[in-house]
Amino acid sequence: MLRSISGSIADPLTKRLRLLTEWSNSTDVRITAVGDIDMSTAQEFTDYVLRGAANCRLLLLDMTQVKFFDCAGLSALHYIEERCHMADVMLDIEPAHCVSRVMTLCESLCA
Repeated sequence: MLRSISGSIADPLTKRLRLLTEWSNSTDVRITAVGDIDMSTAQEFTDYVLRGAANCRLLLLDMTQVKFFDCAGLSALHYIEERCHMADVMLDIEPAHCVSRVMTLCESLCA
C-alpha cells in the first residue's frame, strides 16, 4: 500500500492551525486539520486543501481535531465542496462537534 504523509511543520504553540496530508493510494487523500478554522486561518485552510487534493478522486477531510470553527470556516468548506463537485472529486467530511454545530445551525437558518 502506498502511503505518503506531508504537512505543515510549525511550532504547535504558536500556530493556530496545523494541516496534514496522507495519501493512502494514488487517488485517495486524507487531509487532517488540527486547531482553529476562523477568519484568520480560513484562506490558509482552503489553499492547503485544494493544493493537497489536486489529482485525487476521494478527499477525506478529517476535522475531528478542530477546536474552533466559525462562519469563515463554513464559507471555506462550501468553496471546497463546490471545487470538488466541479472536479468530480468525492468529498467526505469527518467533523468535530464545533464544525457540526455551525453546519447544522446554518442549514436550519438557510432552509
